[in-house]
Amino acid sequence: MAEIFTKQYGKEYKPEDINCDGCISDSPRIFSYCNVCEMRKCGGEKNVENCAHCPEYPCEKLSRLFSKYSKAKETLDEIKRGLGTV
Repeated sequence: MAEIFTKQYGKEYKPEDINCDGCISDSPRIFSYCNVCEMRKCGGEKNVENCAHCPEYPCEKLSRLFSKYSKAKETLDEIKRGLGTV
């Protein structure tokens, strides 16, 4: 995965950079970008499992993510529908 990410994103990643216990984990073992991810920080502050669980979903912070990764929007929309809050 480190090699794939290095090629895809044009930044060198080492295996230890991508060893991760997940966005909602409070483990110190997270993907290196997660340390500066504004969406992860926001979700932690609001104490939500993920963005779909937020009453403000979708928000402006997600618009840049969705413009690059439409699959992320599809996934979060599906989760939101499953919560029955749409």
